[in-house]
Amino acid sequence: MDDLVKKGALGTILCTSGIITNNDIRRALDEQLTSGCRFGEALVKLGIVQQEDIDWALSNQLDIPYVRLSEKIIDRSATQLIPGELARKYNLIPIIRTGDEIHIALADPLNMAAVSEVEEVTGCTVTVSIPIIRELREMLDIFYGPERDDVTFGFSSTCFSEGIMGKINADRSGAHLLEYLILFFLQNGITSISLQPGGGTVHVSGRRGNVYREIGRFPLSSYPELVSSLRKITRINGSRELASRGEFVFRYRETDIIFQVSMVRAVEGDLITISIQPALSFPSGFQEMALDPDVTERFRALGSPGAGLVLFASWNRSERDRFLDLFLREIDTTGRNVILLGEGIGKGAVPYSRIPLPPGAQEELEIAITALRDHSPNVLVLDDASDNRSFFTAWKTAMQGTLVIAGISRAGLDGAFDQLLQQLRINRSLPAGIRGIVAFTSVNILCTSCRESSPGAAHNQEQTGHEAGFHAPGCPECRYSGSGGKKFLVDVLPFDPEIREILASARESTDLFSYLEDKGHCGIPEKLAEMLRNGEISPEEYQAALPQ
Repeated sequence: MDDLVKKGALGTILCTSGIITNNDIRRALDEQLTSGCRFGEALVKLGIVQQEDIDWALSNQLDIPYVRLSEKIIDRSATQLIPGELARKYNLIPIIRTGDEIHIALADPLNMAAVSEVEEVTGCTVTVSIPIIRELREMLDIFYGPERDDVTFGFSSTCFSEGIMGKINADRSGAHLLEYLILFFLQNGITSISLQPGGGTVHVSGRRGNVYREIGRFPLSSYPELVSSLRKITRINGSRELASRGEFVFRYRETDIIFQVSMVRAVEGDLITISIQPALSFPSGFQEMALDPDVTERFRALGSPGAGLVLFASWNRSERDRFLDLFLREIDTTGRNVILLGEGIGKGAVPYSRIPLPPGAQEELEIAITALRDHSPNVLVLDDASDNRSFFTAWKTAMQGTLVIAGISRAGLDGAFDQLLQQLRINRSLPAGIRGIVAFTSVNILCTSCRESSPGAAHNQEQTGHEAGFHAPGCPECRYSGSGGKKFLVDVLPFDPEIREILASARESTDLFSYLEDKGHCGIPEKLAEMLRNGEISPEEYQAALPQ
């Protein structure tokens, strides 16, 4: 079983409890690969388990008790402590009160707003169990009476016709609201839709560029079921993580459009943003990145035999790890012993040994590098050497005759220079060990089929220093994302004796940039400005991509 599922996973819990077998797990994994459904959904679809089994296992996974509700286990005096309106608002039912503690069954056991409000109303400490939704609704009807027929979803808006509003509000699940919001999104060229709970109301707004417009609002009591539906179709589980992200597919005009859903837990419920997920891919090599020949030559030269510290600077850890892998694929490592240190690198087609050090494991990094001396590596690759201790360890190893390639969480050459100047204050020998810097960023290119000049030249001038302003509202060619793909901009700066001397005497990063300017260096900010002038990117993308 250990080869099939991880410890603590849903399959492990069900298998350990004797509910499923290893063969059942294999069948479910095969179904998951075929249909793309979640593991638990695959088990139910194959008839291996009931939904109740999945609910029970999820409660174990979250370490929250599971409860089967029935009329006889619920203390009516406990239900009298919580108004029916509050119980239906959060989909909960009180089970029993013992002293100053009240135990409730809660559909979303991680909804802290529900727990806080129950504690405020009852004056009791709350403990929570996970119920089956069907049984929870039955208990709500028994103890608080059947839900009134005239209760609606409660959505109010001036953006939809009376007929559409009737359909939206007749559906308490929120499915119709979601469907019409997506259609509104596509038909009005909106960048994203946000659902923000606050003050007992969920505010729905659409964003285009930097401008937000209210679409409508609905009561917080209608929110839990909509969130539950979104979590289901996006395959976002009910984890304790602060932020989560998933995707779903919407069919529009014979085109499958992928939407991304981002959720962040807030006091009154999840903050949700829905946007189109453009079909973006990471380049497989330098040729696909369409770099200038001299940039490619400098890039490869940084990986030539010899010693020194090469820094890869980017705040985007995932892209940085993939850039490190790409670099290893492009340089000549024939006859060289390459070893990787970290969790994020070496996951592509990179045939090197990897030591899986967790982020920030400074002491473990020092121990690993000391132990690796017996293995005589020519090249060491560190996924993150941002903190002072790890950076010094990487530098010291480079000074001992090894080529060290290290990622740092800094934006652009400016950020990398700041890191070097910070290190220089505590290590005056620093410049001698630096071989070069690679800084990079990615930008979303506007779709050329629907790209159009946008109004507000004065605003663009104020925000970017350029009057040019283009946006892409979306079209069939770009699957209504407005994106023409992703482009990577790269700064490659090899260190020679002259720049090492400049670094040794520099007081701030402007001293280094003045030197580069005299040499005619064209960096990422200059390339971004040219792309903005040419209408390749929007003013918002320009601002977001500039090194901060």
